[in-house]
Amino acid sequence: MILSVTLLAALLLERALGAADGAGSSRCRCVPSLPCWPSNKLWNDLNTTISGQLVLNHPVAVSCYPGPAADSTECASITANYTNNDFLQQFPIGYSASNEDACPVVNVSTSHCDIGSAPFYTVNATDWSHVSAGIDFARKYNLRLVVRNTGHDLLDRSVGFGSLQIWIRYLRTGITFHDSFRQKGSEWTGAAVTIGGGYVWRDVYAEAEKRGVVAVGGGTPSVGCLGGWMQGGGHGPPVHDFGLGADQVLQARVVLANGSLVTASPRENPDLFFAIRGGGPGTYGIVVETTVKAWPTVTAFAQTLYFAPRNSSDLDTFMTALTDLYQAFPYVTQAGWSGYGQWSTAGVLPFPNTTIGYSHTMATFNRSLSASTAAFAPTLEKLQAYNGTSLTVSVAYTELPSYAAYYRAFSGIEPPAGGVGSESGRFLDEKALCRNRTALRETLDILAGTPDQATINVNEIFGAPYGRIAADGRAESVSSVTPAWREMVVNHIVSRQWKLDTAPADVKSIQDDVLLVKEGALRKLAPDTGSYMNEANKLDPDYKINFYGTHYARLDSIKRLLDPEGVFYCPTCVGSDGWVQQKNGQLCRA
Repeated sequence: MILSVTLLAALLLERALGAADGAGSSRCRCVPSLPCWPSNKLWNDLNTTISGQLVLNHPVAVSCYPGPAADSTECASITANYTNNDFLQQFPIGYSASNEDACPVVNVSTSHCDIGSAPFYTVNATDWSHVSAGIDFARKYNLRLVVRNTGHDLLDRSVGFGSLQIWIRYLRTGITFHDSFRQKGSEWTGAAVTIGGGYVWRDVYAEAEKRGVVAVGGGTPSVGCLGGWMQGGGHGPPVHDFGLGADQVLQARVVLANGSLVTASPRENPDLFFAIRGGGPGTYGIVVETTVKAWPTVTAFAQTLYFAPRNSSDLDTFMTALTDLYQAFPYVTQAGWSGYGQWSTAGVLPFPNTTIGYSHTMATFNRSLSASTAAFAPTLEKLQAYNGTSLTVSVAYTELPSYAAYYRAFSGIEPPAGGVGSESGRFLDEKALCRNRTALRETLDILAGTPDQATINVNEIFGAPYGRIAADGRAESVSSVTPAWREMVVNHIVSRQWKLDTAPADVKSIQDDVLLVKEGALRKLAPDTGSYMNEANKLDPDYKINFYGTHYARLDSIKRLLDPEGVFYCPTCVGSDGWVQQKNGQLCRA
């Protein structure tokens, strides 16, 4: 449910906003507690300009708290659906994963519920002109601007105290397929699909299957196509064979900081084209349409692997087998295998009858059964040596007629939303995995943590060099993802969560453990790689080199050229070092 400006007028009066810096000085963005904040008339004028699409935001669970919006029926519905991504995406400030939810549905107290660090108003854009009007308004009145599609962001780049949000979920102009797409500056002549606005990958996959093609998208069906996923790099099940999401982009339509709509392609605005293909979201402009490659469908051969100690006290053998597997990843990915795995030694993953376990689903595409199984046989032989004695090892293979069939069977699962925690990630290349087995084992032991830490580890096994990533002859030269992507074998993610009532000192301790101890161990093992910006630690002090690599300087120049006033801002994004968020949430120039 989206409450209108009128319905929320009473709520607005109740919001307690802390003191802010300056009465609208140019060094700080204006916030609602200051005289510089636009008058009701100005907001109403904006609402008229965008055909009534302005929304005064309220927390998703505001109906569960005392106040004018309290509603027990509404609260029951929200409580029942609070871990449903599709449900949360209906709300302008409903997030799949955020540590910034000021009004959670659990442990609801009688205390006041306010907007917290979420955007204050939302432009619910249904046309690119609405996007342009919102940008112009924020620029004119010195407001912090936030961009959001689906709210899947893990680094809280879609939140911002006292901000105006541009929301493109309902900007949908169609999904159009092209049998052949040709343009100057690109050698691509194959099929393509134009995605007009805030669609999610579920929408595109359904249309792609009808036409017998593969669109490279996210593994989670509800992830948006145009936002942080694509502009941050974008991975999914077929990237080993077809390249990253950013590499798929053939052209895009982008609304710039001056409100104009432009085309970005190899020949038109090539710097912008480079920047949006992996240089980070919400930074250079707002993408409202993109045309991406569509590949002929492929057959698939899937492997599911699981192993766990027969005796939960035998952690050492489990970690030895895990080290064997990690050292095999460079070999099996070179043979065409790729996929996703997870493991834990703390009983936080749903493994049967054990607190310790590893599982993955991997696949090869357009490869034979014999070639696929032969490539994995040496690794499986090592693991099977433990089977029945110290470990339980289970493996199964499945042949599927198409990529769509594989995705439905093994990948297209919607994870639950919610949870608060800390996450870090690091690319592991062949050197990190194979150069020193002792160092690898020591790193995995640190990542495992202690049982009380309830640590979860995820390994995204993609392998380099991504097969046909440069099929258009220019992919690497015009894609701005960190060059570390081209050398990685595994993207390793480690995370810990905490309860909502956890003391601040304990939260800080968990954050330090994830960033300094666990990610620190990963950095020591792989000092020359980097991190996937969409699955990294938002507190990383070295985000420039870890997220962007050697491309940062060029991206920073493009940012300054396209957005000289700094209209677009998000933490850890290019140019964000020019701003500092004050303790009260207000954004000020550094």
